[in-house]
Order: sequence, then C-alpha cells, then structure tokens
Amino acid sequence: MELDEFPLYNWIKCQDGELIYCRREIGNNIEIELDVDAWNKLYDSYIKRFGLGKLYKRMLSVMKEKALIECDFTISRDRFKLTQIEIKEAELNSMLNNRGQGMTIEQTLIYLGKWLGYRLNPKEINVIEYYNILDEYGKANKKD
Repeated sequence: MELDEFPLYNWIKCQDGELIYCRREIGNNIEIELDVDAWNKLYDSYIKRFGLGKLYKRMLSVMKEKALIECDFTISRDRFKLTQIEIKEAELNSMLNNRGQGMTIEQTLIYLGKWLGYRLNPKEINVIEYYNILDEYGKANKKD
C-alpha cells in the first residue's frame, strides 16, 4: 500500500505500535514480519516525502555526539568523558520526556477541522492529505 492510499486512522494505530493495521484486511493471518516490512516501507516513503522532525533531528545529533564521546573514552580512558556521556544521556532523556507534550493527531484534526469548516474523519482521509492540510494550516497561521 502506498502512503497516499493509507488511511490516517491506520497510520495513527501503526504509530502506536499496532502494525496489524498495515494490512489491507485486518482479519487475515499474515506473519508479523510482513507487517513490520510494510510499516518500514510506508515510514520510509513518509520520511522521503516530509523529512524528519526538528526534535528527531536534534535527538540524532545528540546520539551521535554521545557515541563519539564513548569512542573517545574507549581510546583515551579519560574519566571526564564519562561525565560528558552522562550529560548527553540526561539531554536525551529530557528530549524523550518532553516529546509527549505535543498534540496528538486526533487533537490536531479538531483544530484543522475548525479551520477548514468541516470535520476531518481519520478513516476517510489519507496520510498525505493530512500532512498537506497541516502544512497549509501552518503557512496560513504564519501570515497572520
């Protein structure tokens, strides 16, 4: 299934870890590995189209910094590197703890629906439509 055919409702379920929603028919007994493969393909196409979020990019950057410090510690055995590693771990934990404070997709649909003047049903719109509407909403609010 392609991203522009994938219902937003299923996207939400898959993001919550219920990868069974990658299937065309929920009732069939396909192996879980196929669900994971399907989700990976969908998510790859999402990233190609929309890119990574700012927070996720920052987390990857901090993870890289931490890994480099760990390598430096392995080579030099400088105990100060352990302190730097702990600082990076704390920074990552802080990002992970604050990540859940944003709006859910369901909450976003309420605001987008008010802006559009009609209710957006997650079972009727696809992922591409949702993110395009969200992008346009962002552009419209920047102008104000």
